[in-house]
Amino acid sequence: MDDNRAWYTQMREQMIAYAEVIQATFAEVYPMAFMDPRKFVARINNNRRFQPDKPPYKTHFALMVRHRGKGYSDFYIHLEPGNIMLATGIYHPDREMLAALREQIATNGHRLAEITQTEAFVREWGQLQGDKLKTSPKGYDVEHPYIEFLRHKDLILMKNATQSEICADTGLNLARDSFAAALPFMEFVDEVFEMMRR
Repeated sequence: MDDNRAWYTQMREQMIAYAEVIQATFAEVYPMAFMDPRKFVARINNNRRFQPDKPPYKTHFALMVRHRGKGYSDFYIHLEPGNIMLATGIYHPDREMLAALREQIATNGHRLAEITQTEAFVREWGQLQGDKLKTSPKGYDVEHPYIEFLRHKDLILMKNATQSEICADTGLNLARDSFAAALPFMEFVDEVFEMMRR
C-alpha cells in the first residue's frame, strides 16, 4: 500500500468527485439533501475480524449513496475493472431486523408486489434477489399470499453493468434510472428501519 499510496489517493479524490456528480444526478429524481461526498466512499481496508484470511485491502472502490441520510437504505455502486455492480436493499440482516422485515411484508406485501411488477422495476432490476428459505419461515403459513417474499433471508436488488456502459457519457443516466426504479422498493425497506427505531 505504501508503494501505491499516491496513486490510491489520486484515485480516491476522483471517486469523491464522482460521488458528488452521482449525488447531483440522483437529486434529479429524488429531492435529497446534499451530504459530504467523502462519506459515500467506502474504506479501502477489509474487515478481517470474522474473516482473517481476507487480504488487508479491497481491490475495488465502492460508493454508498445515501438518499435520506444515515440509518436508511443506501444505493451501492461497486467499481472494479471487469466487475461493475449496482445494488440496494437489506443484506444478511440480523434476527431482529429479519423479523421486522417479515412483519412489514406480511402487513404490506401487496405494496411490495405492486412495486416489483412495475414496468420500470422489471426493466431495470428484473426481480428481487437474495438467499431464500426452501420452506416457510417459522410463524408464517405456507399458504400465505406473500410466502415467496417471506422466504427471503435477504431482500436485495442487484444488477451488473459493463465498464464501457458506466464510463460512457450515458453512464450517469444508467445509474440514475436504476436508482429511480429502485426508489419505491428502498422506501418500503426504509419503513423497516423506522419500525426498528420506535
